[in-house]
Amino acid sequence: MKTKRTIEVFSAGCPLCEDTLRLVRGAVSACGCEVVERRCSGSECREEAKRYGIRAMPTVVVDGQVVFEGRITPAQAKLLARG
Repeated sequence: MKTKRTIEVFSAGCPLCEDTLRLVRGAVSACGCEVVERRCSGSECREEAKRYGIRAMPTVVVDGQVVFEGRITPAQAKLLARG
């Protein structure tokens, strides 16, 4: 049985981050993945971002592993659905 993956999108709330979040949600909508936005305006999110070593926004993290930093393409977003 396949476990449900968690995809976190670390965001600054900017248009680029919103576009990335939209691409990720659209690409994985059929796979049952949980998509969580981590808006890094508060100290809690910044600490979590430090723990992952995130240097840029947006950043996409899948099950605790950084997979993309910065702008992603629709093709990259589709790769997230493959698991």
